[in-house]
Amino acid sequence: MTDADIDRQDRKGRRAPVFFAGFASFAAFAFFLLHFPYLPQSLEDLDSINFALGVRQFDVAQHQPHPPGYPVFIVLAKTVRTVVPSELTALALVSVLTGSLGVAAIAWLFRRLADDGGWQAWLPPTLIAMTAPLYWFTAVRPLSDMAGLAAAIGVQALTISARTPTLLVVAAFSAGVASGLRSQVAWLTVPLLVVAALRVPDSRLERADLDQRPSPSRVGLLASSVAAFAAGALLWLVPLVVVSGGRAAYWRALSNQGAEDLGNISMLWTRHDVGTIVEAFYFALIAPWATWAVAIIVLGCGAVGIGRLWRSNLNALIMLTAAFGPYFVFDLLFQETYTGRYALPLVVPMAYLAAAGIARLPTTIAVIAAVALAMFDAHVGGTSIAAYARQKAPAFRLLDDMAAEPARGSSPVLAMDRRNAFDFRRPIVWAGAQMPRFETTLAAPPQHEWLEAMRYWNRGGRGPLWLVVDPKRTAIDLLQHHGPARYRWALPYPALVSGARPDEMDWYRVEHPEWYVGEGWALTPEAAGVAAADQRGPAFGPIHAGVARSVISARGPIMIGGRSFDPAARPRLTASVDGTVILDKTLAPGGFLEFTASPIIAFADAPDGYAALTIATTPPAPVAIEQFDASSSRTLAGFGAGWQEQEFNPVTGLRWRWLSERGELHLRQVAQRPVTLHLEGESPRKYFSRGSRLVIRSGDRAVFDRVLDDDFSVDVPLGAPSGPVVLETDQVYTPADRSRRTRDQRHLGLRIFTCELLE
Repeated sequence: MTDADIDRQDRKGRRAPVFFAGFASFAAFAFFLLHFPYLPQSLEDLDSINFALGVRQFDVAQHQPHPPGYPVFIVLAKTVRTVVPSELTALALVSVLTGSLGVAAIAWLFRRLADDGGWQAWLPPTLIAMTAPLYWFTAVRPLSDMAGLAAAIGVQALTISARTPTLLVVAAFSAGVASGLRSQVAWLTVPLLVVAALRVPDSRLERADLDQRPSPSRVGLLASSVAAFAAGALLWLVPLVVVSGGRAAYWRALSNQGAEDLGNISMLWTRHDVGTIVEAFYFALIAPWATWAVAIIVLGCGAVGIGRLWRSNLNALIMLTAAFGPYFVFDLLFQETYTGRYALPLVVPMAYLAAAGIARLPTTIAVIAAVALAMFDAHVGGTSIAAYARQKAPAFRLLDDMAAEPARGSSPVLAMDRRNAFDFRRPIVWAGAQMPRFETTLAAPPQHEWLEAMRYWNRGGRGPLWLVVDPKRTAIDLLQHHGPARYRWALPYPALVSGARPDEMDWYRVEHPEWYVGEGWALTPEAAGVAAADQRGPAFGPIHAGVARSVISARGPIMIGGRSFDPAARPRLTASVDGTVILDKTLAPGGFLEFTASPIIAFADAPDGYAALTIATTPPAPVAIEQFDASSSRTLAGFGAGWQEQEFNPVTGLRWRWLSERGELHLRQVAQRPVTLHLEGESPRKYFSRGSRLVIRSGDRAVFDRVLDDDFSVDVPLGAPSGPVVLETDQVYTPADRSRRTRDQRHLGLRIFTCELLE
């Protein structure tokens, strides 16, 4: 090597730290500028509300914030709060600032893992990590996740960079302090500290410190690191216990939180079914990248990267495993599977491994591929934070609308399903005096929430009922209602906010329903399951409903439909209103649908009350009442021959019925007037090689005739139909003919998600 070559290498070596510092500073500053305009308009999660309450008045026993208390994070947020107008802004700014610092920390960590290699070893993975959709998105959320991760990455980089035992002890002390930001920091730092202490080269241990004291042994260094971590943790733990009322009070709060987590959340440790396992891996490895395509690319390149590091940089692979492996196991087993933000730390090792795999390509192509991946992810994250900042979270939009609802006589009654009853406790506390006044709040017994509304009306309650309902639940269909106000996350990639509580909801304002049902009805698949579990229904005894006296007085039609399951039985079904029989029918096996007029009953009092409708079978028989309606003004519609039973996906809340070759829709009108049939369904191309023809006939007229080759939503004017509306399709299949795993012999043509009448 010539003197000129040596001089060039020296200049290159001197420029490398300058280039690194310049890139890290620029990337962090650019990250801040690209996030600062997109601060959220509201809090959005139970944790964020608890943090905001903690910034306002710290009290762990009152979940301000929730245990373990996050004292260092709260101190940081309180400090920022002194110069910004609200707790929300303070929390969001802490996330943006620490996310920006986290970019520099990630670059530092990757450079040290590459053993100060060239920029090709650390710059591409830094770009991939900082633009990972979950990292980009979480940086504007008013939560502790970003602050905790940034601190953990900084401690990891310091640990790997430690050239002396003293610096390793400093890193351990820093880890202890950083655990006060977020307890998960310990999972990201302590295992790495242990591995680093055990792997310190002998040359470092043999070298004396500046004061000429003997250097520690490996065991001594490990003990010193543990003591330093404990000292750092005690800096925040002792004051935390003191302000919480002492050890007993703090332990009680911590224990209650732990018991609530174990009992009320879905985690792999307590649920071992295949669905939970798949869900856990999806939210840990796929959801952080927002799209399946990018996730597959990252994971595929990451697998290649593991092999490459095994051969060329085993030390980096060992340190990366020590830094993130324990947290990966902890996240899979002990954290809520569908809360996507818990996977935030995992984007860092995935980005490094993916970049290592991409580096197998020629240098120029590898850099272009990494930059292209980062640009696409930045677009995904950028559009997501823009949408996120555009409006308040669903729960707070709902509370604003409730507060703005004009008063109409008596105060409303609030009713929520079980999940929302829990999730709205903290938003209601935060809203405080801005909440509307309610006459009362109904209880929310699991799977039986609608019964509280039934009891309210049975006791004579007549105030407006405000129901806040999980869209995935179907209990709302056990009472007559109009359409809801819907509150959704307006995000292009909803996986980035998965697990937020409250999540999405529907608000139904029910003034005076025309009917409601009690236990034992099967109007939805969910209700049928509850009835079977409770052993309620015609097989066990009569079932009951309430029908508005206004419907009875107007002689409004009543529709009753369902199925008889015993192929050998011919039970007698009777329906009566206040003791007057309106239907007496012997049931054949299979489906049935009946319309009957209301009886003539003179009500002496309470014209706004409800008449008792009772349905029974003699003898008690396995009969499911799956369709019911009654009205003095609306057109009733029932599914007749040719329609399959209603089905339901409890994970998504999606419901549907299959139409066979020919399905009848039976209508009853109080007064002849035009109606429109609204249909939404799935593309037939999912099941057939070509589109399916759908013909709809009203009487002797074909009112619709079209080939459907995609998902569809159509409105079909029917006029004023005088007979059944018939739907016909030209393709059907039998599941048993396509798979040996089922004996399902039904004829399935079109999968219909929505079939309703518009008047």
